[in-house]
Amino acid sequence: MKKTFKIISLLLVVSMLLAFASCKPDDVTEEPTTTESEVVSTTEKTEDKEKETLIVSLGFSFDYPPYKYKDGDKLNGINVELMKAVADELNMNVEFIEADAHSSHYDPKKYDVLVNRTEDNIENAKLSEVYVKDVQSVIVKASSDYNLYDDFYTGFDGAGYPKAVKSGITIGVKKSTTGDIFASAPLNEWGFGQDNVNEYTSNEEMVNALKNGEITAIVTDDALARNILDEVSGLKILDSTFYSAEYKAAVVSEDSEKQTAILNAINELINDGTAQSIVDKYMEY
Repeated sequence: MKKTFKIISLLLVVSMLLAFASCKPDDVTEEPTTTESEVVSTTEKTEDKEKETLIVSLGFSFDYPPYKYKDGDKLNGINVELMKAVADELNMNVEFIEADAHSSHYDPKKYDVLVNRTEDNIENAKLSEVYVKDVQSVIVKASSDYNLYDDFYTGFDGAGYPKAVKSGITIGVKKSTTGDIFASAPLNEWGFGQDNVNEYTSNEEMVNALKNGEITAIVTDDALARNILDEVSGLKILDSTFYSAEYKAAVVSEDSEKQTAILNAINELINDGTAQSIVDKYMEY
């Protein structure tokens, strides 16, 4: 009888131990099969695939600091950072492409936004408010006797327009930029005419042409001019500025709702001071 009672008691203890082992207190949880960072990463990838993409044309070349330039494989600059902020505001991905910056007809099938616009009437586009103001400066060799770009002309007529460009004067510009447009303009628009302008596809090529005496001067955005002087010795900026420019963004989208949303987001960042803070970050002059 005692033996039987001991066996029953032993079985009862084992059963209780098994039952206790199968239960967990409320404050005990299982270890997750994936880490938090892996979950976040997976979620972000899924969300990114579902997001719309904001396609931005940065113009003819990425090589145009402080507006757009490559730092290794990374794109930096005013236009890049501003458009990233716009994409964040709209919960969109953003893609940057190179395209002709001064086409008169912008194809909404190729991109949504073109930056650094100065034109008022652009087909298929809605223009943002001005997000940056800049001037076109003139760079010459430090040893040059020129102090004003007016000295490049033979004189001026009764209306104040240049009569002609002095013999031997050649102006270097970055192809398809604002400087290119205004320097290549005719005399009655205060340009130098296309015959007196050389176009270059890179800043390095343009600066080397000036240093080697192939051109008389460079016309470019003031911020870029000062960036060049920071990196290249033996050059100076003339006292007179060539032209003032106010840059806007041109929004071209086949989807009118998307176009309006992008335009509103850009203008909001301009009006709340975000755009200016970005400009100040890259233009420290």
